Amino acid sequence: MPEGLSHHDIYEAALDDELFNTLPNRLAREIDVPSTIFIWLHPGDYREIAAGTQAEANLDYNSFEGHDPWLAHGTDDKIGMGAFRLSNYVSPQELEKSEMYSEFIKKNRLDRYWCLGLMQSTRDGRVATAFHKGKTSGDFTDTEIGLINRHVEDLGRLHEIRRELHRASIRKIAAVDRSLLDDAPIFELDHQGRLLQMNGKAERLFKLHPLLAIDSKRTLRVRGTGKNAFHFAAAKATGVRKSEGSAMDLAQTRATDGRIIPKLRLNFLPRTEGGRKVLVIATTECADGMQNFFDSPQEKILLTPRERDVLHGFIRGLRRDQLSHDLNLAMPTIDLHSANLRRKLGARTIAEAVAIALKHGLV
Repeated sequence: MPEGLSHHDIYEAALDDELFNTLPNRLAREIDVPSTIFIWLHPGDYREIAAGTQAEANLDYNSFEGHDPWLAHGTDDKIGMGAFRLSNYVSPQELEKSEMYSEFIKKNRLDRYWCLGLMQSTRDGRVATAFHKGKTSGDFTDTEIGLINRHVEDLGRLHEIRRELHRASIRKIAAVDRSLLDDAPIFELDHQGRLLQMNGKAERLFKLHPLLAIDSKRTLRVRGTGKNAFHFAAAKATGVRKSEGSAMDLAQTRATDGRIIPKLRLNFLPRTEGGRKVLVIATTECADGMQNFFDSPQEKILLTPRERDVLHGFIRGLRRDQLSHDLNLAMPTIDLHSANLRRKLGARTIAEAVAIALKHGLV
């Protein structure tokens, strides 16, 4: 039996189209079957076939959408259950009566009959992996299922990260000279959290983001509630025995110069060249995109007259009840203006809101 895929083989396919397109073929060889295919299942359709060992047949899947016994079982309830035999859900008699089998498989003399399925999820829909065997080969064995299940977590993270990069229009991260391209904030860390390299956008992000900082030893420090999650993800990606890809989110916040930083997803990709390293790529689902954030001038913080009155009162050290009396406003109205101040200033507390307001000269 061919040598098995390592987790590094799988993660390296996240950034390399050629490796990604050959990954199904390598999975097929690992369990000695003729065909494997990745299918992106966008909500409501089967439009994009990502990679497979019989790519010439990919477009024909659209013809059988919705009524084929194979495709009908690419459902959410199978996400997380690992590899499953389709014969648990579709009998050979049902399969042989299907349009796909009689009008496509048999007529094109394709060696597909028994099917092993794997369902996984991404932020943009599901991914199905289908493994096929010929009619005379017998159904998939427990051993073959076990070999595939060794890769389930790594394949799931691969699809999540690759899909995240595609939605952010990131196809390449490095130039010919190995320098990091500037399409998105990208940086590389070693297993101790030290910065090995970063592109210009990452450098600007570190200067603007209040939760990210670089110390004198060029170690990346994360402040706030995301500190533990970041270090856990980085440690997993640089593990000694098995490194794992992952992702974490940073909530929308206000930059040090006042502009709004959109919610970010940090994608952690293990690297194999030159030791234990992780590549971190920041993406966003914000409609305006990452480029708009970097290109935009400092965002003006616009406060209403009443919000300014409340802010001035807090700066003078007045309590909520004193503000209510001085401004002739009900306490719930004071609380509403306070909440708006915290939201507009990107602050968690009124004290923090006052500090931000003073820093940016709003009073």
